[in-house]
Amino acid sequence: MRMWMVDPEVLCRQHLLGEHNEIHKHKHNFVKGHRISGRIAINAVEPLSMGVRHDALAREMTRRGYNHKSPYEQPSLEKYSQLDREAKVDVDKSMGLLIDRCENCKERIS
Repeated sequence: MRMWMVDPEVLCRQHLLGEHNEIHKHKHNFVKGHRISGRIAINAVEPLSMGVRHDALAREMTRRGYNHKSPYEQPSLEKYSQLDREAKVDVDKSMGLLIDRCENCKERIS
């Protein structure tokens, strides 16, 4: 799972829909209390922001005319340490990865 945490407007279709899908797909990991330290270590998840991020991605999907019908409720994160709950994604690193990996995102970012 990767949360890019960049402005959803700069994400290409693939990355916008992919991040949205992964937030839904991995919700059960948070509900079940699976370890997330590996995702935090690689700058890929911001647990407290999952609900807000989902909603931002959904708004951008709707703005682009995509069909969004999957509401999201932020899961409880009480099973995690405060450090894990409050982990933040480095947006500058995410932006760099997108530019390096995806010509479409690179074009949208420029």
